[in-house]
Amino acid sequence: MTVTRHTSVEEFLSIAQPMLMMAEAENNLLLGVAQGIARNPGSVKNPYMATVSTSAGVETCGVHVAPYKLVITRANREPIVTLATDVFDAIPDLHGVTGPSRSAGDFALAWSKLSGRAATLAMRLRIHETRRIMDSDLPSPPGSLRQAEPGDRDVLSAWTEVFVADAKFPEPVDASKVIGDAIDRGRLYVWDDGRPVSMAAWTGKTPNGVRINFVYTPREVRGKGYGTACVKALTQRQLEQGNDFCWLYTDLSSNASRNVFKRIGYRPVSDVAEYSFA
Repeated sequence: MTVTRHTSVEEFLSIAQPMLMMAEAENNLLLGVAQGIARNPGSVKNPYMATVSTSAGVETCGVHVAPYKLVITRANREPIVTLATDVFDAIPDLHGVTGPSRSAGDFALAWSKLSGRAATLAMRLRIHETRRIMDSDLPSPPGSLRQAEPGDRDVLSAWTEVFVADAKFPEPVDASKVIGDAIDRGRLYVWDDGRPVSMAAWTGKTPNGVRINFVYTPREVRGKGYGTACVKALTQRQLEQGNDFCWLYTDLSSNASRNVFKRIGYRPVSDVAEYSFA
């Protein structure tokens, strides 16, 4: 097997994208990161982009942008171990890995053997995809979807701090900066019932789809359908704007969100694991 480190994202995508597109929803995070680098190459410094190939073609690939976790694709154990060996040489202080559950586990085990450092399962997630919104028996709450505005920044930043704490994000998050950027780029939306009562955003554009994320409703107004209505309306808007499908991640430790999203048309695609390295 041959590991190739790519110095340009265009070269990486020309080689890896055909394989990535065979499971676009499962590989949405890696595709989104790589294409984000391509759109704004000055936004990151020295990203790690590598493919592992045989005579049959690309077996797996990985992308890393500091200070985040490495993102990998599904593959058999041998190419994953080969990738881990190269990553250890290139990024010995790597914080962790994200990818399809079995492959992320194989990478974490190989990393532990190479580094002598423990790998801890940090999160188990599931990717869900929809190509159309289903009519459901969910009641429609009062209010409507609108794009977040600069005047919402303080409120949404405070929500984000709670959201990040609840989700136990392993990386530090500057809530005000994240919210400000999402508002400036037109990616953040709120469900407005006289005031913002829920939020959701879109990100990670790939050739045919987009990811819905940052779904949050404050505790004091939960149970009224605001979050579901927000996700449903934003998903519908993205589909109407030409995306073939939308996807989102749910935490496997919570049944509630998975059941709600299922009722508006989202179906499971793949399970994902995140490991942190001590």
